[in-house]
Amino acid sequence: MYKPQLNMESLERCVKSLEENENNVRDEAQKALLNICRNVLRSPNDDKTREVRLDDEVVVEKLLPAIGAMECLFDVGYVEDGERLFLPGNVSLSRLQSLSKLLSAVSESKPVTKDIEENSTAQKAFFKKISKDFHNVMHYEDPDLQKKARSVIPIAQLEIAAMTKMRHLQKSYKFSDARKTTSSTQFETELTAKDLLLVELLHWFKHEFFEWVNSPKCSRCSTECVYESVVPSTNHRCSRIELHRCEKCNIIVEFPRYSHPEPLLTLRRGRCGEWANVFTLLCRSLGYDARFIYDETDHVWTEIWSASSKKWIHLDPCENVIDKPLMYEKGWKKKLTYVIAYSKDEVQDVTWRYTQDQEAIMKRRKICTEESLIQFLRSLTDQRQNSSNYSSARKNYVIMRSLLELADMLYIPNLQNKNSNEIYEGRTSGSLAWRLARGEIVQADIEKNYIWDVSKYGKMFELRYNIVKDIYHVVHNDGTILEQKSGWQEGTNITNGGIFRKVENDWKMVYLTRSPQAQYGCIKWIFEIANSELYLETFKLRTKSEVFHGARVSWKIEAIFSDDKVIVIPVSNCNNFYTEDVRKAVKLNIIVTLSGGQGQTAWQHAQVFRQSLENIEEASMIINIQLKNH
Repeated sequence: MYKPQLNMESLERCVKSLEENENNVRDEAQKALLNICRNVLRSPNDDKTREVRLDDEVVVEKLLPAIGAMECLFDVGYVEDGERLFLPGNVSLSRLQSLSKLLSAVSESKPVTKDIEENSTAQKAFFKKISKDFHNVMHYEDPDLQKKARSVIPIAQLEIAAMTKMRHLQKSYKFSDARKTTSSTQFETELTAKDLLLVELLHWFKHEFFEWVNSPKCSRCSTECVYESVVPSTNHRCSRIELHRCEKCNIIVEFPRYSHPEPLLTLRRGRCGEWANVFTLLCRSLGYDARFIYDETDHVWTEIWSASSKKWIHLDPCENVIDKPLMYEKGWKKKLTYVIAYSKDEVQDVTWRYTQDQEAIMKRRKICTEESLIQFLRSLTDQRQNSSNYSSARKNYVIMRSLLELADMLYIPNLQNKNSNEIYEGRTSGSLAWRLARGEIVQADIEKNYIWDVSKYGKMFELRYNIVKDIYHVVHNDGTILEQKSGWQEGTNITNGGIFRKVENDWKMVYLTRSPQAQYGCIKWIFEIANSELYLETFKLRTKSEVFHGARVSWKIEAIFSDDKVIVIPVSNCNNFYTEDVRKAVKLNIIVTLSGGQGQTAWQHAQVFRQSLENIEEASMIINIQLKNH
């Protein structure tokens, strides 16, 4: 999470960065920020004025598109709290008053700041943080801690999985055309068992070992709590303690944010900082040359030196992604500034591995001059490598490795342009609304292209979907389950508008809804009769939906016949719908559309399959199709 800085220079820098935007984007952001400031200062004791929803159109349309706008809010003390920004009651309003004055001065066309000098307070704070992070990375070199880390890894299990995959790849290679141009020795060099072990380690860490926490669960009722405030920690291994309140029990649950990896080996939970911290330790404990990567725009991950490829490999444990350095810029739409790598050997600016747009990044790098940054990083590295316990052989090796890295980054932009058709997805960790609001994922039309063949089960087809379990069942008339498919999307043909499954732990409800920013959402299921000896006789639908504040959920059937004739049948009552108008159709498209609603949460006002989490066995949708012989 972005940490607010305590100096005026940083606030002035944030306001000045607004000038990097197009005039209309800048002006809208300045007006929105000024309104937020004035609302709080006008009614400082009203919690509603201190809250800004991340899905609010002010954030989505005016603040997120503007460089520096969100940074202004963070700098005056706003913190992220699930799906909102909130100014805690214990935060002084002095910085908010300063921001208001700076923005007012801008609107009156008065100069509000000066260029940041090389020895500015902002630069000193930036360099101090780099120095501290470079010191902290030495935690990974503690032999006792590495031993403890190895004890939690199922090494034998991962090695077996890696060797099995290696043999499978070798077998596939043996019978492929690649063997004609590549020697077996070259194949072994390019892909080693150690590389495959890393793949298995990453998958295990993501899916079995570590847990993402947006907000901790209540210790009494297990309901997910809501962020309230943050307090300092007296434990030197813990950077701060977040306080979250259970809205049901009204108790406070502490969420310590540990910066030291040892407690996290037992707790096994956190956000990206904790994830990358522990994963980097595990990699070091297995003998990988690993380093901790810190992105100043709010993310962290790991890099591994691949001896076979002679390059640093990007790994993101939160996403289970390997070697996709452009993921943040192209997939998450991040506007990167400084990406710094920390290892036991050196500290490096590796920003250029993670961008295709060096010119844009250079415009955003305002904290210090490039020369002063290079000089500072070089001095820290020299200090580490010239220490008494650092061997000359290791120093020579690291120097050669650094030369290879520099050469690699020189040519990266050209290589990346050649791969510009590669797909980069948005962020998967964290709540969906939070990721959408941050602009780190995009609304996408998802095509599963699945078609249900209703004729392969005989003359009666019954499909049941349970949203609580998120499972489809094809059921025989005696109740026997003929087929099961997990995940609501897996049974669909196509969805629009970023439809997602939302769980409300506070209300104990679950439903499908469209994504924030989407004007409408749509889901289509397709059912066909592949057996030419059968034809469709009747169709029955039983399902449920809820609407609020003028929202709409509408169902319809598109019946397609062998002569390409199509008739559209509106579903008047989805709770109990029956029709014979589909008789002799060969394909049915079942389409539900979500639209309407009011205000900043309009996307949430049209809900499909809304159901209590306690109704575990109740079917959320039942489709019954009767067939007959020709």
